[in-house]
Amino acid sequence: MNRDQITVEQRSRLAVIYIRQSSSYQVNHNVESGLRQRSFLDRAIELGWNRDRILLVDEDMGESASRTGKRSGFEELVAMTALGEIGIILAIEVSRLARANRDWYHLLDICSITGTLIGDEEGLYNPKEYNDRLLLGLKGTMSEAELHIIKQRLVEAMRQKAKRGELRRRLPAGYFWDEAGRIQKDPDEQVCSAIDLVFNRFAVLGTINQTHLSLCEGDVRIPVRAAHGKGVEWKQPSSGQIQRMLTNPIYAGAYVYGRRQTEETIGSDLKPKKRLKHIPREGWHVLIKDNHDGYISWDQFEKIQERIRSNRRGIEGPGAPREGNSLLQGLIVCGRCGRRMSIAYGKGSRPTRYRCAKAREQIGAPVCQAFGARKVEQSFEKILLECLSPLGVEAMIEAARAYAEENEAQRRQWEQKVERAHYEVDLARRQYDAVDPANRLVARELESRFEVALKALKSTESEAEKALKVLERPLKADEEHLLRTYAYNLAGLWRAPTTRPQDRKGIVRCLIEAVVVTVLPDESIVKAEVYWKGGETTAFEVPKGRTGGHSYVSDPELIELIRLLAREFSDQQIARILYRKGLRTPKGLSFAAHNVAGLRNNYNIAKGPRVSVRGKDVYSAEQAAELLGVNRSTVIRWVEVGLLKGTQLTYGAPWHIQVTAEDLNKLKPSEVGDDWLTLKRAAFVLGVSQQTILQKLKSGQLKGVRTRTGQRSAWRIHVPSDSYSNQQTLF
Repeated sequence: MNRDQITVEQRSRLAVIYIRQSSSYQVNHNVESGLRQRSFLDRAIELGWNRDRILLVDEDMGESASRTGKRSGFEELVAMTALGEIGIILAIEVSRLARANRDWYHLLDICSITGTLIGDEEGLYNPKEYNDRLLLGLKGTMSEAELHIIKQRLVEAMRQKAKRGELRRRLPAGYFWDEAGRIQKDPDEQVCSAIDLVFNRFAVLGTINQTHLSLCEGDVRIPVRAAHGKGVEWKQPSSGQIQRMLTNPIYAGAYVYGRRQTEETIGSDLKPKKRLKHIPREGWHVLIKDNHDGYISWDQFEKIQERIRSNRRGIEGPGAPREGNSLLQGLIVCGRCGRRMSIAYGKGSRPTRYRCAKAREQIGAPVCQAFGARKVEQSFEKILLECLSPLGVEAMIEAARAYAEENEAQRRQWEQKVERAHYEVDLARRQYDAVDPANRLVARELESRFEVALKALKSTESEAEKALKVLERPLKADEEHLLRTYAYNLAGLWRAPTTRPQDRKGIVRCLIEAVVVTVLPDESIVKAEVYWKGGETTAFEVPKGRTGGHSYVSDPELIELIRLLAREFSDQQIARILYRKGLRTPKGLSFAAHNVAGLRNNYNIAKGPRVSVRGKDVYSAEQAAELLGVNRSTVIRWVEVGLLKGTQLTYGAPWHIQVTAEDLNKLKPSEVGDDWLTLKRAAFVLGVSQQTILQKLKSGQLKGVRTRTGQRSAWRIHVPSDSYSNQQTLF
């Protein structure tokens, strides 16, 4: 159409000049394009609009026209057109208005209804007329196709450059681009050692969260690429920064392009929405291994990724080792359906149980199987310790080596931190010395920086001194002895209070893939198969737990012992006996009188007398020692060799020793004649051992009494002369 076809009604409305450039770079550097678009003000006046009826819409400067999500100016333009406030829309070309057919045809539909005209450098168009609508549609389609072609050219050019490893992108801390376009390691030793420390900590601890907590507790700072892209900043690490460092292939010496790719979805407002999505390795555009020096090898990188994946709970892996006491958490597999079984920690006296309830959660089916965890885990732990026992010494050597390496890495970190602080002080000093003292505007600022650097150096040296004292502390004698003990007693180290549940689970997951458990409903056993990492399989069976039972059930032998002791001793005496025997309650506590009373009540055991029942001439060991005038240990020894008769219900219980009048005459110190011989002399005279003499005393073949010599008592043996006078001499 021509300008003569513009109606008075259309001229009575507003004339809108839409101005847009696609990026901030174009706005700042392609200035001529902006001036050309603004020159359409004269075109609107030429078409018959007054200056005060012309509106410039330039809110979308720096925004792409491929979608309307962020173009507030275009959305306002469409709204004003729908209200009939606009008579003509002017743009240098239709691609300024929209490069998506969805937005373009929506605008044409509204313009055709409200009678709004559209104009560009080539002419005027009335969307109501078929020919003009057809031409505008072609222009919009070509505009969208042009954007697609431009993008395709740019993207393919970037991919081709990336395939050669030459596409420069922002590198993380620890790397930089050299003048030849190659990726090089950062020459700063502190940066390299800090990155090495992160990977070493993860290799020891095994989870991102534990690595992050360990670095924070040690006040370790890691290098982060500065916001301006040059240099690094030292910051306390966050969990996200640790994760990005551990999952970035560049630290394994690989050049990668296309790890994150744009994906278009439908947003909550039912409009197309683009987002960046992490793509699996097989979907990456470029992967060039051994492209540059790495902090770790590619095999180590793959092991780290596998470890991170296994730390996620779900079908992919058992999840990270956690604080719970269950040794096989996440490793138990149902022998019926093949799903991983979940664990439920009981509260109070309720036991820990494994349940396969996935089918119930998904389709409402019954629980596949469930069983108590205690017996299965105890049996597995026994098998595991039998396998690990030969490796105890090697494990202690490796632990000592790892401890020394860890201390060396931390020591090096603190030394480098102090060295950097010295450099900052020297730099501030050189800058301060170089300034003209008369230029106080600059000198004051440099003097302030110098003082800040000195304070930072003093603080860093103080912190480093405290940290190095802890790191350089040698092992104490008792710690060295404990280390040697654990080397030959791996079970003691395994059950030590200082061994965390996460450490035990981490060892288990290094050795086994899974434990397949099957509970047979018609049998009273639980069958389990251990699948080791090397491909071997170990099967074992445990009895099924009794319904209503729990892990704090007393051993039947303990109950029978209490039943036996209760016939004679009080609860307090029984508690002392059990303590001497080293026995404990099912919860691991030392026995007290109320514990014994509780067990008696639970098992209907009658209460024993408060005073021990003794027969005629029966005494306790202490009473017998006082009666015979000797030490208690001597009385016990006489009982053991048979000189006295005594009984003891169990080890640790009081002795019942019989001391008759004959025993008193024989064992109580008394005066005898010179013809009674000492034990040693009697053995010499008879040509036998002293033990044989005591046996003859016990059987009554010889007579003997106890005599006192000074403060001590000793045996005197009566040896008849006819028993040795006829013996032939050796010579």
